[in-house]
Amino acid sequence: MDPHPAATTQFRIVNSTAKMADALAAIQQACFPELSDGERIRAQHYRSHIRIFPEGQFAVLNSAEVPVASSTDLICRMDFDHYQHRYMEACGNNWLTTHNAAGDWLYGVDIGVHPEYRGQGLSRLLYDTRRDLIRRLNLKGHVAGGIPVGYGAVKSLMTIDDYVSKVQAAEIFDRTISVQLRRGFSIAGILYNYLEDTSCDGKAVLLVWHNPDYQES
Repeated sequence: MDPHPAATTQFRIVNSTAKMADALAAIQQACFPELSDGERIRAQHYRSHIRIFPEGQFAVLNSAEVPVASSTDLICRMDFDHYQHRYMEACGNNWLTTHNAAGDWLYGVDIGVHPEYRGQGLSRLLYDTRRDLIRRLNLKGHVAGGIPVGYGAVKSLMTIDDYVSKVQAAEIFDRTISVQLRRGFSIAGILYNYLEDTSCDGKAVLLVWHNPDYQES
């Protein structure tokens, strides 16, 4: 049974359009208030995303056709032996200029559900739609720097490695990482200098979802 039946009746997913850019920027601001101004995605960035890789940009609209959640992705090549990187390096300083149409992994630049709409299954809709895209493009899977938003508050009590281990063991619930693990991601490592955000002390978790339908060419 669908645990969030309202998500299929009150909301719909579409590819983001340039006219949504201001609304998408407002969602970003509401979702990540502790993110540094220099790393926040703004309206002009969303317009660039839509121009560069329109197929990889999604928005969830409510019954009034207003965006209330969104996701941003690009295609990349991934070296799991040398995975340390910063968020701004990965996404071309938020312009998505690092998108590589010849790559083989979908990179999750951003996902956000407006706080007023959380708990209604919208992140699940976004992840399912992105995985449909991965299958359609025959990519190896989905990678992302998941933000452990609860770590900043407890960083004096434990290391990020200990925190992530406790989240993985379901001893701690993290609003971002715990949900992504439920979505089928696995943890491939810790990104120690990922972004400027006090909620996670600048750390991120490298998350990986493998496409079970991927076929070698």
